[in-house]
Amino acid sequence: MYQKRLEFEASEKGKEEQEKYRSTPPWSWRPAVPITEVTNQPPAFEWVPSFDVDKFGRISVLKCTSWRVEEYTLELAECVVGLQSFTEDKHLFSCSGTIVEFLKGVGCVVTSASLVKLPHQDEIADKLKVNVCLPSGETLEGSVSNVDFCYNICVVHVRSTSQLPAKRFSADTTFFNFDDCHSKDVVALGRLCKRWSLNVASGKLTPRRSQFDCEELLVSSCRISKRGVGGPLMDFDGNIIGMNFYDKKETPFVPGFIMLKCLQHFNDFGRVIRPLHGLRVKTLHEEQLTVLEKIHLVFPGVCGVIVEKVQVPSPEHSEIKAGDSGVMVDKIEVHSPEHSEIKVGDIITHVDGIPFSSAAEVSILVILSFL
Repeated sequence: MYQKRLEFEASEKGKEEQEKYRSTPPWSWRPAVPITEVTNQPPAFEWVPSFDVDKFGRISVLKCTSWRVEEYTLELAECVVGLQSFTEDKHLFSCSGTIVEFLKGVGCVVTSASLVKLPHQDEIADKLKVNVCLPSGETLEGSVSNVDFCYNICVVHVRSTSQLPAKRFSADTTFFNFDDCHSKDVVALGRLCKRWSLNVASGKLTPRRSQFDCEELLVSSCRISKRGVGGPLMDFDGNIIGMNFYDKKETPFVPGFIMLKCLQHFNDFGRVIRPLHGLRVKTLHEEQLTVLEKIHLVFPGVCGVIVEKVQVPSPEHSEIKAGDSGVMVDKIEVHSPEHSEIKVGDIITHVDGIPFSSAAEVSILVILSFL
């Protein structure tokens, strides 16, 4: 094709058109090979898209963002590790994790409880061995410290003679407020258990709840693989706003402010304590448009959660026990939904005067009120 272009420009007609091009504004006419010369010509190679959303870790993922975002990603990547678990030398699970603290030679890695649990059971596997793979390729042995199967969180401690980079989860909840007009762009990070194996995927925060049976889980449009489970979710300001799980069409994640409270509970109580409030709620933005239209007529601009179900909280399922350390619990009573002033369809906008916009925030406010 290039040869034909040269031949055309060397011809008399080509010279005439080049002279015409030089004497007219460049935006009104440009020289070109006649269309008959280039039509029906087979391509010299097969075209391949530069960005494939099904591929977790393509190097071009962040090239459409600013260098600042790419730099934040590379800084956070120093804290992202690959993890492998084994039971009696049999491979159990592989995923990612984040070093959130390094103190006195011990690193604290936060990841998914899938790393340590038996398949289809909420139990920790026996004779467990955990390998922690650093970005450089160095492999260290980890030990399981705390596990919570409700939020699917696991804390692994790892000893190191050298300083390990660490970064904490963000406590800020404003990023999840869909009433605010700010960027909802995010980056999911993960790592394989080999040297310099960072994987990233970009996407946006989605205003709806995950399909998983946990109302605190939020969703992003990042497309990751199972190797990204337990890895961090970062906003475009470099903050860790959540920990990722895997789903085929989207990426569920636990918000960072909930992760922080879980880690605090691990330190204070040895487990995560969730007071049962007897309500099942969902973020108002998840409702169907017909419902939102009716709500808007009565409460224009309202933001909060809508009550889906009022149920009897059973003392047997409460994680607050009589005699718990740190608090004095004399008795746990069952309250009837019939005596509750909260009804299905109610919209809740504040708890103790604190505004919120998502179901995840409701849960953390209840935990905060308990503490």
